[in-house]
Amino acid sequence: MGLRDKDSEKKKFSVHDRRFWLDEDNLDKLAAEQGEKRVPTYVEQLQQQLEEKNRTLQEYIQAHKESVSDMDDVRKRLEDDLQRRLDIEKGRLVEPFIEVLDNLKRLHVACSNTGGAAELEQGMLLVIKQLEEQLARLGIEPLDTSGQRFDPNTMEAMMTEEVDAGRDGMVIEEIRPGYRLGDRVVRPAGVKVGVSR
Repeated sequence: MGLRDKDSEKKKFSVHDRRFWLDEDNLDKLAAEQGEKRVPTYVEQLQQQLEEKNRTLQEYIQAHKESVSDMDDVRKRLEDDLQRRLDIEKGRLVEPFIEVLDNLKRLHVACSNTGGAAELEQGMLLVIKQLEEQLARLGIEPLDTSGQRFDPNTMEAMMTEEVDAGRDGMVIEEIRPGYRLGDRVVRPAGVKVGVSR
């Protein structure tokens, strides 16, 4: 061994690495001390913003669910109210015809007991008049077809008859009466129409 070996023994040195982030044991200790891993500040801000947006979104979703529920309740209430009104109107519409039906039953009983043709005719005329009055109260009016030109909007041609040229397209006879409710045709009149030779 020479001089160099002695010098190298004297000059031995040791390196102690003090970079704590490279030591896994130190990292675990630091994480335990701080409670959690530290995240850079910008990322923390983004996470907070994301949490706020999620909270706001959940509030909007809840508000939407409540408004949809409220709308369903309103829709159901309106449907029930409409059905109730419809039932009331049906009752008002049927009420006059019940009276006419009662009179027809009385007429039937009277005819079966007496058998008189004159009483039958008079009773039938009274019931017809009563029914026409009830229809007029509801706003249903008969269509006037006598002496009119044939109108396909309010009339239905059931028959034709040959006539001279002056009466071509005119109503010759009303076979079945028609009725209107305001401007709406409830039933078109069935008529016989004149056709020129």
